Amino acid sequence: MNLAERFTSTSFKNQLTWLVLTSLTITLVIFFSFKKLGIFDNGFYDFYAKNLRGYFFSGFISVGSFLLSLHTFVIVNLKDKLFSSDHYRERYAKSRQIKVGEINEKDILKPLDRLSCFINISIWLSISTAIAQFTLGLAPYTLISISCIWLGLLTILFMLNSLVLIRLNIKDMLHQN
Repeated sequence: MNLAERFTSTSFKNQLTWLVLTSLTITLVIFFSFKKLGIFDNGFYDFYAKNLRGYFFSGFISVGSFLLSLHTFVIVNLKDKLFSSDHYRERYAKSRQIKVGEINEKDILKPLDRLSCFINISIWLSISTAIAQFTLGLAPYTLISISCIWLGLLTILFMLNSLVLIRLNIKDMLHQN
């Protein structure tokens, strides 16, 4: 079991906690590293306003829109082609030591529900990050601009987690396990 599979097999709450803590750590490391290097000649807010805010807005509004259209396509296709397949149902029943007829739909679809939750959170975070760039991000305060960058990093980590979950489900669908 590789690191990605180990992480995604933990509880939903555990994944949420680690993603938030990791994004906070990365944000603080980047901020203090750049500050020590003296990259912010006119202050951090000016650096953020000139170099990041506009790109964050356009990037995250685009990604949020893309994820919104991708969500239904991915979930429906995985349900039809993986979770409803006889091969998956037999493997699931064998792993739970039950008969195929005793499978509860709610239980067999839990991995799909988790993926759907992470994609939904990624969509909300993407749109929220874009909006934050031109609401909170306009306030000329370093702490607020750091929080806008943190929100962007958090969004990226949630999207990466969703991508890993999609990849693991596709590997399962293609019988690569």
